[in-house]
Amino acid sequence: MVELGEHCHTHIVPRLQKVIDGQDPGGVTQATGWAGGGGSRYYELAPTLLSTDRWGNLVINPEYDAGMLSAAMCKLEGFTYAPSETLWWQQGRSSESDFIYVTTQTLGPEQLEALSHDVGTDPNDPRSLLVCCGAYRGVTAAQAAQRWPNLTLKKIPKMVKDRCEWGHDDYSLNVANLPMAQKKVADTPAQDDFFGGDAA
Repeated sequence: MVELGEHCHTHIVPRLQKVIDGQDPGGVTQATGWAGGGGSRYYELAPTLLSTDRWGNLVINPEYDAGMLSAAMCKLEGFTYAPSETLWWQQGRSSESDFIYVTTQTLGPEQLEALSHDVGTDPNDPRSLLVCCGAYRGVTAAQAAQRWPNLTLKKIPKMVKDRCEWGHDDYSLNVANLPMAQKKVADTPAQDDFFGGDAA
């Protein structure tokens, strides 16, 4: 189903939940003898990430707060959105040593130097950081790559524009291979194992 508008929340989701709970007396439930079970998911479309300013330039949509923007950039770049509680520049990760930092600020050499220092250059613990920013000044991308090899710089409006498909009237959502929802595991008491100890 594709639904836009508040009636998704007022009509569609409650009806689906009744079918799942086996409390929907009519329609296909009655015709098939459905007794309940199963589940459902739905997606909400976020606002467009880019908008046009009064001069016709593509800019980051002001409806996006910092968390929404970080999550969107993680999604676009293949990172898992997972902000660190201790390291301000770790807003997501693609591996144990590859991270992403998202900001709307314009970054200069001083800020980039500080970021590179925080990420670290220990050859025994190599880490890399994708820096998605509004802009950078005082250095080109090639110069930055040589000066700070643990950083990769990208400008948000340009990187998003380059990833978009333009001129389509159909943006189909591929839902064929959705990840399975995580099952909640109930706490179970420890049981003795075959050798007389407690099984973990």
